[in-house]
Formats: sequence, structure tokens, C-alpha cells
Amino acid sequence: MFKIILQAEEQALFKAIRDGVCPIGIIPDVILLKYSGLRMIHIDEHGYPRLTDLGEAALARAQGRIQ
Repeated sequence: MFKIILQAEEQALFKAIRDGVCPIGIIPDVILLKYSGLRMIHIDEHGYPRLTDLGEAALARAQGRIQ
């Protein structure tokens, strides 16, 4: 089993996505493809990025809410 460790900029991105303040087109495609491939971000039918359960768990772990 492996642990996902988010860097500070990744945490900020995930928080913005979770809070819905990340407009369409602001996230570079390379970043979207990376986290979509890891199944941490999902793009909904309107083109908005959304965190998956794995993305939510990674963010919670980075914030110290879970171990």
C-alpha cells in the first residue's frame, strides 16, 4: 500500500476545487490529466473539476484530519 502526500500547491489546488472556486480553464491540462489519471479529480458534464473520494481523502490526510 502507498501513501499519497500532497505538496502545498497541490493542497491549495484541491481546496479550490473542493470549494468550487476553480473556474474552467484555470488549471493547466497537464495537471488535470495527471490527477485524472490518478483518479483524484473528475471532470463533470459541465467541464468543472470535482474531487473524487480519493482526492478528498488525500486532502484530509494532508490537513491532518485522518492518518
